[in-house]
Formats: sequence, structure tokens, C-alpha cells
Amino acid sequence: MKKRAILYIFPVLALLTAVIAGAFIIAAGGAGTADDAGMRRSIYVGDVISLRIASSEFSAEELAAIFQGFEIVGIEEERDGFMLSLRTFTVGERKFLIGNKEIVINVSSTLDDIERGGVFQGDSWVIKPGFLFYWRVLFYVAAGCFALTGCLVLAKAAIKRRAKQLSPLQMFMKRCAALCPDDDWGDEYFVDLTLYFKEYLEARLMCRIVGKTSIEIIDELKGIRAIGAFLPEIQEWLDECDRLKFSGVEVYAGEKKGHRAKLLNLVGKIDRIKEEAA
Repeated sequence: MKKRAILYIFPVLALLTAVIAGAFIIAAGGAGTADDAGMRRSIYVGDVISLRIASSEFSAEELAAIFQGFEIVGIEEERDGFMLSLRTFTVGERKFLIGNKEIVINVSSTLDDIERGGVFQGDSWVIKPGFLFYWRVLFYVAAGCFALTGCLVLAKAAIKRRAKQLSPLQMFMKRCAALCPDDDWGDEYFVDLTLYFKEYLEARLMCRIVGKTSIEIIDELKGIRAIGAFLPEIQEWLDECDRLKFSGVEVYAGEKKGHRAKLLNLVGKIDRIKEEAA
């Protein structure tokens, strides 16, 4: 259950990482610099200058005519006058008379702030760049992880759906065919074979026998009339399987295959009887 939860949570985390990375990319691409509104600084070429004209004696057209040497960015009418936004790309001092007040605007070039008395002397060394984190690469990696885990989830769901479509007999045959009767001392072969037989009987006969001993299995199956004739054969196979599992003797591949063949024959007969009864 935990593995399944992790498998479904991981695509969500990958998608969330991709969204966050995309947001950083957008933020990084649109980031700029701005001066603090409360900071007093020089006026440079291209700067937008905001002037509040607290007078109702002038119209917007008249103010535009007064500042005709500037580019009028915007004029907003206020309760006691106008808010005027303008700029220029001409360096120098300009004076404007509005009523009885004189407005002086001195526009400087950005090059004027550099003190230079001659030719700049260059250096041969290069400043090493700082740490660069490529958000775009992270976005692509996260998107790739999301696509990969999504494909894994879909593939696992398809395999489970296909497995559910197999009949109990088909599932039993498929699992038994996958067992490898190698020549070792282990008893896992017979443990798996017994488990597959129990799960087949549960699915085919609608009973609960997984986890029970051979004696308990026979007691459970006695109440099912359709396979009453096969109880001696089932008990004989289970007893032989228990002997091979717990005796500690070496069981070779040929004997393992023979015991599996007996079970396949028994299951085939049980399945045919059950089909006829249905």
C-alpha cells in the first residue's frame, strides 16, 4: 500500500516542482530594477518626471504647450490641478514659468556620473561568474520525471487490468510456468506451488484456505460437493508436497517437475468439473 501511495505521490511532486520552476523562470525573465519612490536622485535622459501642478488656471492643452520641449507621457486631472508625467532625451537645463512660479529641470547624461580625465586603462583579467542555477533545466528535468512516472503508473495499471481479465485457471497456469525447478536444496519451489494452488481454489470455489494447513484445507473443502470426488487426490498431493518441503532431503529438478505435472493434471480435472456444474 505504501509503495502504491509513493508511486502516485511522486508524479504530483514532480508536477509541483515543474510549476515552481516555471514560475521562477517567468519571474527571472520579467525581473527589473526600480528606484525607491522616496529616494531623491538626479534626473537622467529618458527618466519619467512626475509634476503635480496645483492650479486650476491651466488646461491640459495649455500645460502640454508649456512643456512642448518634453514628451508628454500622461496628464491626469486631479481635484486641485493636474498630475503631469513627461520625459526628454535632451541633456541640459530647462526652465518653465507656470503662473508666478519657475520650474527648473536639469537633465543629465548617465555618462556625466563617470569621472574620467583621459583614456580608461583596461585589465587583462576576467571576473569569474558567480553561481548560476539554470531554472529552465530544472523545469525540463521535472517535466521529464513527471512524464516518466506517469507512464509507469499507466503501465502498471494496464498490467493489473490485464491480470484481472485472466481466468483463475489461466492465472494458475501462467504462474506455475514461471517457476524454475533448479537443483537446489531450497523449499521455496513447493511453497510457491502450494500457494498458487490455494489461490486457484479460492478463486474457483469461492472459499478461504490461504494460510491454512493441509488438514484445515481438506476440512474446508469437504463442504464443497462439486469437488468431493477429488478430495483424496488433493490430500495425497498436499501430503507429498509437505514431505518434500519439510523433510530436508534433496529434491532434484525432475522430481519437482513431476510433482508440478500431477498438480496441473489435478487442477485441469477440477476446472472441467466446475465448468460442467456451472
